Amino acid sequence: MSNLVRMGNFFPRVFNDFWSDDAFSKLMNENLPAANISESGDDFSVDLSVPGFGKNDICLETEKNILKISGKVESEKEEKGTDTKVLRREFSQSSFSRNFVLPDSIDVENISAKQEDGILKIRLPKKNLVLTNKAKKIEIN
Repeated sequence: MSNLVRMGNFFPRVFNDFWSDDAFSKLMNENLPAANISESGDDFSVDLSVPGFGKNDICLETEKNILKISGKVESEKEEKGTDTKVLRREFSQSSFSRNFVLPDSIDVENISAKQEDGILKIRLPKKNLVLTNKAKKIEIN
């Protein structure tokens, strides 16, 4: 009887661990670069870990309220013997695509990005809400 109790406790734990949000997202997003998102008073920042990708390998674009980030890099390694026969050749390809929904408060026209030390740093400035939230007297005609 104690074996049944152990098995009864074992299987739900295994399935709970497997189907947890964290495990599922790891399974589905294995090839996605890690992202850090932060907010300050003036902007949002998105930092993506993209080691091995050059700035020409990455495409950054907006469509409606979606920020689309994709990258693709291909390389070919070749080892040759002294008689120029190809002894070994390795092809390598890496790619990713991530999308982020942008809030309405983002000034899409002034988004900027730079890459340094394998990190893609994207600055998403907020719209100047001071002008739109300024009190205004409305005259009655």
